[in-house]
This record gives sequence, C-alpha cells and structure tokens, in this order.
Amino acid sequence: MIGVKQKLLYVLPIFSFDSHKHSDVYHPIDHPDSKSDMFLLKNSEFSFIIRDSVLKLNDIRTVSVNRILYQQSGRILPSSGTYKQIEKLVLQKYFSNFYHDFEQNLQAVNILSEQLRDAAEANNALKAENEQLKAELEALRNQTSEPKNESR
Repeated sequence: MIGVKQKLLYVLPIFSFDSHKHSDVYHPIDHPDSKSDMFLLKNSEFSFIIRDSVLKLNDIRTVSVNRILYQQSGRILPSSGTYKQIEKLVLQKYFSNFYHDFEQNLQAVNILSEQLRDAAEANNALKAENEQLKAELEALRNQTSEPKNESR
C-alpha cells in the first residue's frame, strides 16, 4: 500500500523476483540508473519478504478497504527512504506534470528559504553595526561634555 484516501487504498502489486524475467529493475544501490517500472525489494533488506521481490510501479491500483481479506504483517514505513523513493518514482513516471510542478515549487521554497536566511544574517549584522555606532556616538558625546581642565 502506498496511500490511503477515505476508504480507498492505493496499492502496488508485488511479485517474486526472477532475474531471467526481470532483467531490468530499479534498485537504489545495485541499479540506481535504471528507468524500469520494477522496483527490486531484496529479502536481505526487508525481513517481511521470504525472497527477493519486485514492485510493479506501473500497475498502481485502488482497492476498497472492505475488500482486504488479510493484513500483511510486514511493511515499509512511510518515513523510510525506500518508501520515499518508491513514492517519488511512481510520481515521476505516472504523474509527471504534478511531479514537475512539485519539484519547481520545492526549488522555489529552497531558494526563498536561503534568501530569508541571508536576509536574517544581514539584519543581524546591521543590528550589531548599529549597536557599535551607538556606542561610538555615546563615547563621543561623553568626550565633548567632559569639562576641560584649563590650567592658568
């Protein structure tokens, strides 16, 4: 399952991996440049699968929660890097316009955040300079207001 909306689950089918059938698969370490519709899940990385498996990214489906006959005990946490990669690949491949807009907005947010940090640093520098100038001005006032010792 990769998403939930009300009583619908968004799911990706999972199959046993066969290196002869699935010669082109995506895996973040072994095959990071692959553009495949298959995402390799290694059983050495996921204890809830018995053998290496593949997620079929181009076969996303919606399923009613009422149709679920059993619940799988294993899961990939939505906060995990693997889950985020699967989600990103599905968005890139099948919702490319949305993904493009999202990436553009994310870049704009990053640029604005950087500009805000720079502005805050500049503001802090100006405050420090202002305090220094106030101190210098006060010192000058004190020098001019001190009575001069004139010896006659």
